[in-house]
Amino acid sequence: MQPSRRAFLMGRRPVQTPWAAFVQRLALVCHGKVRDLGEGGADGTCAILTPASEADVVQARKLCAEYRVTLELEGAEGPFAPSARPRLRVDPVLLTELTRLDGDVAQWRAQPGVTLAELARAGLRQFAGLPGDMTLAQWVAAPAPWPAGHCAASGLMAADVLLADGVEETLGAFGETDVQPLRSAIVQRLVPALFQLGSGGDAFATNDGYHWLGRYRLDALKPVAPGTVNLAQLLLGHGGTLAWLQGAVLIDVPPGDDRQAEGGAGPTLAAPGLATVRLDGRVKTQFDPDGCFPEIRWPEV
Repeated sequence: MQPSRRAFLMGRRPVQTPWAAFVQRLALVCHGKVRDLGEGGADGTCAILTPASEADVVQARKLCAEYRVTLELEGAEGPFAPSARPRLRVDPVLLTELTRLDGDVAQWRAQPGVTLAELARAGLRQFAGLPGDMTLAQWVAAPAPWPAGHCAASGLMAADVLLADGVEETLGAFGETDVQPLRSAIVQRLVPALFQLGSGGDAFATNDGYHWLGRYRLDALKPVAPGTVNLAQLLLGHGGTLAWLQGAVLIDVPPGDDRQAEGGAGPTLAAPGLATVRLDGRVKTQFDPDGCFPEIRWPEV
């Protein structure tokens, strides 16, 4: 039978949209659950991935880059800028491994889906009183309340990240205290650029003398003593817009000066100005020039 006659008798197969192809391939390469929320709905074209392992997220990022789909952290706190791209929301709720590490200092490694209630029960006192059902990934992504130069109060010591271009890297102590050298050439180029931004006039204007006014914590590169430079703390407050958090190493931070630990006192928080908005935009461009992750909606100034 000729192909044209076969098509007439059996009907033509409908043309598959790029979004349908993306969702189909995502379901094939991932072991976790993929839920398609459809195309053109009130929430835009969107799907949710609940990965069974970090390998699922690595595969998802590859497909997102191929199909120009934005990869989002489920439940991340914005506000986010509107995007014309389809979106894949990734929920790490199944990635819940929590391990106490060997060593002289008590440290825990947690996957992104570990809840703050679990971290508090493990003995990490900085999480006591915080929303128990919030995941570690959501906490790292949430606006960071610590005063300028006091990101060490978070207890975040290292972060395993998946960057926008697919590079997997471990960020942590940097300089004399660095015990984990940067593996990738991309991050070796990124870090000097961030130090340069952190030493410029926009960074100076983003510190009002107490608060860090920007969303991205470049002040982690200029900590107040006895804190030391820690690249992981750059992710505090990032909203899931700079990288995907694969896991983190945490230490216990005992209750102390509430002003430093919570940022609840001190001068009134000033509205971010043009310098702060410009600085945050440049940090975003350094990490994610092609827009793999969503973008914070910065105020108009």
